Amino acid sequence: MAETLYTIQEAAAAANKSIQTIRRALKAKKLVAKKQKTPQGFNYLIGENALFEYYKIERPHGKVKGSNLSSAEQTSLVTEYASREELVEQKKVLDRLVDDNRKDKDTFMRFVKVFQERFTALESQVKLLEEPGKKKRWFQFWKRG
Repeated sequence: MAETLYTIQEAAAAANKSIQTIRRALKAKKLVAKKQKTPQGFNYLIGENALFEYYKIERPHGKVKGSNLSSAEQTSLVTEYASREELVEQKKVLDRLVDDNRKDKDTFMRFVKVFQERFTALESQVKLLEEPGKKKRWFQFWKRG
């Protein structure tokens, strides 16, 4: 079974310590953490065993991280509120939404392409309206002389 990993905030809550205390323990290498790269930097994931051994915390029996319910109670809630058929139906709805989104994106990209073509055509028409050798603006083509 995989070890439960805690973020710094979750570790602080589980150990009843401040976030800065957990950060100082990580910096002093008293706690070992895995680094998870994110676009903003790194998230540190602290192993449950290392956290509970270092701070001498008694392990909660039958509890799942971040919950006040035992695993049996959580299982009964999941089966009570989310049946397999409901999950399959939700997946169908999500697949339909993804497909609709793809179609909308394709339509939008076609619209952008048509807009670009028309804009390019208008630019070339404006250039044709300019008289060679005279310094008139394109909007002054109707002025003679």
